[in-house]
Amino acid sequence: MLKYHKDTFNYEGLKPNNIDRIQLDMIPPGSHVLEIGCATGYMGEYLVQKKGCRFLGIETEKEPAIIASERGLDILCGMIEDCTICEQINKHVDDHGPFQIIFMSQVIEHIAKPELTLECLKQWMHPNCSLVISTCSIAHWKCRLQLLRGIWKYEDYGIFDHSHLRFFTIKSFRDLLEQCNFKVVDFGYSFTDICPFKILFNTRILAPSDILRLIPFVGMRLRKAYTDLFKNLIAKQFVFKVQLY
Repeated sequence: MLKYHKDTFNYEGLKPNNIDRIQLDMIPPGSHVLEIGCATGYMGEYLVQKKGCRFLGIETEKEPAIIASERGLDILCGMIEDCTICEQINKHVDDHGPFQIIFMSQVIEHIAKPELTLECLKQWMHPNCSLVISTCSIAHWKCRLQLLRGIWKYEDYGIFDHSHLRFFTIKSFRDLLEQCNFKVVDFGYSFTDICPFKILFNTRILAPSDILRLIPFVGMRLRKAYTDLFKNLIAKQFVFKVQLY
């Protein structure tokens, strides 16, 4: 069973709070995109078909790489640290010009030494190139509650995915990017609000963000102010758009 696979990808059906929608909105139409860890290419297909992007995907696993290729995408199977993959990426750049976007969605947490990967990406980042990179937050309130109970349990999906090698907060990830000489130009996050009824009865009612948005005239502004203020507690996934200094 493929973990990161969608037969169809309906951007219009995604809620504004969905991390895929948030990060895809950071990629301008018509961009030349390199996606690291493209899985089965469902987002790459959207970028090509709906946003008119030129696309090259890199995927380490053979089966999802084959599915991505069957979507009609230009796919390389391997690690970007491999000399043969680097040579093929360089040839793509020679043939089609420099990348404008390097896209890395929910991949960096699977890498033992992310700083080395970030340094590797720089060879393809020209002055106007942006890196759009997302991960999940270990500081989410559900994780904190679990740790307070003395529980650290790996799962098949989510923040405690058994294949995750690194764990980040918003601040620690921003610090990593800045230490690697990147400057932040945009930021977004998806959130799951804290809800006492969800904790006690597994029913989502009376979450603060839900209550605030019901206030006439100013509800959505208050909700945005609340989520921004408490993003370190309620953000489940987040994305940075960065450029080289």
